[in-house]
Order: sequence, then structure tokens, then C-alpha cells
Amino acid sequence: MDEQQAETLAKAVGGEAWQSGGGVYVVGLRRPDGSIVVFSDDVVAEYPDDDAFDAAKPTASIMLRDDPTEYWVIQDEEGGVMLADPDHGRGWPSEEEAEHEARGIQSRTGLKTWARQQRLEDTIPAKAP
Repeated sequence: MDEQQAETLAKAVGGEAWQSGGGVYVVGLRRPDGSIVVFSDDVVAEYPDDDAFDAAKPTASIMLRDDPTEYWVIQDEEGGVMLADPDHGRGWPSEEEAEHEARGIQSRTGLKTWARQQRLEDTIPAKAP
């Protein structure tokens, strides 16, 4: 969401708007018990405390955007996937931007990379064994 949307939402829910990076704004609402609810374009997430928020480990979340294929990710030949905004599980908004980034990564590292549409599993963090 943009700054004006975030400020309007923050006023409506009694929270605070802030820029999370790249011109993207979110709204945070701190509850009396110390938990934090964060609203973004894509998700509403609840965190038990600041440490969980910093570690991006919500206790509950609601996806507002059901179709992650609106974004593009970069995949490498080893199966790795790169996101434009990993904190929010979001790829690039256009294929052209993702392709441009993929070419840059490939030229710097020599690792073959390409852009593809983002899938739901790209937004779910891998669990440690």
C-alpha cells in the first residue's frame, strides 16, 4: 500500500504506519498484551512480540492476496528461488523486472537464472529438518 493508504488505515484501527522498504507501507497495531498485528497489501499477520516480528514468525496470518502468480520470482539452476521482497514473500511485480534482475545475477555469478511466475509454495518458508 502507499503512504496515504497506510496513514488512513492506521488512523482507522489506531495503529502506526511505516515504510517497510521500497516505497511499500504497512500498518502496525500494538495490543495491550504486547502482541503486534501488521497489515500489508498481501497479508494481516499477528506476532506475539517484537522478537517474533523481527524474525518474521507470525503466530497467525490471513492472506489477502490468494493468487501469488501476480508476481514473478527468479529461479536458479540449483532450484533456489529469489524474491524481490523476502520479508513479505513477494516477487517482482512484472516479468520484465524479474528478467532484468535474473540477467544481472547471472552475469555477476555465472549461475543460470530465469524469471517465472510466483507460486504459493514460493511464499512459504522452508522448515528446518
